[in-house]
Amino acid sequence: MKRKVLTLAAMVAALAVSSVMAADVSYTSVLSGKVDSVVPVGTTVAEGDVLLTVESLAGPMPAARANSNSSGTVKSVTIQPGSAVTQGTVVVVVETK
Repeated sequence: MKRKVLTLAAMVAALAVSSVMAADVSYTSVLSGKVDSVVPVGTTVAEGDVLLTVESLAGPMPAARANSNSSGTVKSVTIQPGSAVTQGTVVVVVETK
């Protein structure tokens, strides 16, 4: 009986750890326009960091920011400065910690 309880506890612990492991989070642009800047691959990001800026009449505007659930490292960038982006386009993928 004791062995079954320990085995069950180990299985529950393994499931808990696997749910905390790294996951990819895709960020989309909330604005359309010409890309002014984008965070480079390999950059560590945290909540509130600007991932993408788009040119506007008032100057560069943040078009994608890291949220509170996805601090980690930029895994891929799908757009380059100077190119056009439309609202809803996936622009950055972050691998969470």
